[in-house]
Amino acid sequence: MVVVDQWYWLKYRDAARKQKKCPPELPEYLLEVKQWYPPFFGCFLSILPDDILNYSAFITQFLSFFRLILIVLFGKLIGIEFSTSIFVAIMVYLTAPILIYYDNQINSRIFGSILLDILILFFFGYFEYELSYMLLPIVLLTILLILTHKMSHQLYVFLLIGLSVFYTSLIPIFIYIFANIIAFLFFNYKNYLKHHIEIVKFWHRNRYKLGSHQFYESNIYGKKDFVHVNRVHGNGLKSVIKKLSLIIGMLPFTIFVIFSFELNFFGLVFFMTMLFILLTSFVDKFLCLGSGNLYTYNLVTIISFYVIYTDIYFADFTNQILLLIISVMTAVSIFKFYKGLKNKSRDKDFEDAIDFLKNSDLDRVMVIPFQLPDEVTYKTSKKVFWGGHGYGFLWLEPYFPVMNVKIEKAMKDWNLGAIFLKKDYWREFFEKVNMNLFHVAFENEKYIILKVKNWKNGEKIPQWAIKKYSDIFGRLNV
Repeated sequence: MVVVDQWYWLKYRDAARKQKKCPPELPEYLLEVKQWYPPFFGCFLSILPDDILNYSAFITQFLSFFRLILIVLFGKLIGIEFSTSIFVAIMVYLTAPILIYYDNQINSRIFGSILLDILILFFFGYFEYELSYMLLPIVLLTILLILTHKMSHQLYVFLLIGLSVFYTSLIPIFIYIFANIIAFLFFNYKNYLKHHIEIVKFWHRNRYKLGSHQFYESNIYGKKDFVHVNRVHGNGLKSVIKKLSLIIGMLPFTIFVIFSFELNFFGLVFFMTMLFILLTSFVDKFLCLGSGNLYTYNLVTIISFYVIYTDIYFADFTNQILLLIISVMTAVSIFKFYKGLKNKSRDKDFEDAIDFLKNSDLDRVMVIPFQLPDEVTYKTSKKVFWGGHGYGFLWLEPYFPVMNVKIEKAMKDWNLGAIFLKKDYWREFFEKVNMNLFHVAFENEKYIILKVKNWKNGEKIPQWAIKKYSDIFGRLNV
C-alpha cells in the first residue's frame, strides 16, 4: 500500500499557513505550474492547530466516524428504531475493506465523500419528503464539493443525471449549473476547472499506463512485453478478472445488495454508483475519470443507507447464508489489507538517506520511484522533479506515468542536481544511465544519492515547457 497524498497535503498545509493564502505556492514541485487542485480540504487543514496534526491518523478516523454517525442519524430521522437493518448497516461500514485501504492517511477523498453523503441525504429529503428548503443547503454543499475533491465531484454529476431521469426533474441539473456559476463568480473556480479538465485529458491519453512501471514500460528503457503487477488496465480476461476482484474485494457486501435489490431512492443511487464503477473500470472513454474500484469508497455509506431504508428481512435463510459467505469474503479482504499495512514497516535506510539529503547542499532532486518525491520534499524541503497534484501535467507527461525522455536530457533541461534512487525499483539504472555525470554522495543497502558533477544551483525551465503554458509565462525566456 502506497501512502502518498498525505505528504502532499501536509506540505500544502505548511505552505498555506506560512504564506497566509490558499492555495499556496509550492516551488518545491518543479513539474507544477500552479496549485490548482480543489482547495477546500487544504484550507481546512491549514486552520487546524499544530497539536492536532501530530495525530493525523486520529483526524482521518474522526472524519470516518462522522460518516458512521450520519448512517445512524439517518435511521433515527426516518423513524426506524435500532433494528437488525441498522446493526448490519453499521457492520457494513465498520468492516468495509476499502476504508481500511484509504482511511489510514490524510487525503481529500474522505472530505469529498462526507459532502457527497450529506448531499445524497438532502436530495432524499427533497424528493421523498418534498422538503423544498433543502435546495439552499444543496447549492452550498455542491459549491463546497466541487472545490474539494475531483472524483467525488465526477460521481456526483453522474448521480444528478440519474436523479433527474428517475424523478423526471431538471432541478438537480439546474442546481449543479447554478452552483458552478456561483463558484465561477466568487471562488476562482475557473482555474480549478481548468486543472480538472487538464488531468482528465492527461489520463485519457495515458489511461493504459496507469500503474505502469516508470522505466520497464517506457519506450526508452522498457523491457519487452513487460507488464507491471500494479498496472490497472491490461488486456484480456485476466485484466477483467483482476478488476472485478478488486471491486468486490474492496466491498464484498455489494453482492448482497445486488441479490436483494429494490428500486427505491437509495436503490437508484446504488445502481448509478455501481454503473459508474463499471464504466470507469471497463469502458474506454470513462477510464480517465479514475480507477473504478476506488469509487467503492463512496459506495460504503450508500449501501448502509440502502440497507436501513429498505429494511431488509435478514432472518430469511437465503439471506443468512449469503451474509455468511460475504462475511468470510470480507474477513479475507480485511486480512489482506491489514497485512499490507503491517508490512509497511519502518525503513531505517530510507530515514538515513533522508537525513543526509536534508543536511546536504543538494537540491533539485530526481526521486525514483515516483511514489517517494512527496515524502522526500516534505521531510527535506528540497525541490523535487515531480508534480501531478496541481496544474502542469504537460510538464509531467514526458516523465510520467512512464519515462519517455532520457534521464540525462531531463537532468539538463531542468538543471537537476541529484538523483535519489531506491535501488531495487530499477536495478538497471547503473547500466542505462551515464554514470560519468555523477559521483556517489550517499549510499546504503537500499538507497543511493548521486550528485551531478560540477552542478550549480539555479532555477531553470526549458523553453519547450514555457511554450506549453505561454498563457501563464508569456514571453518569458529562461
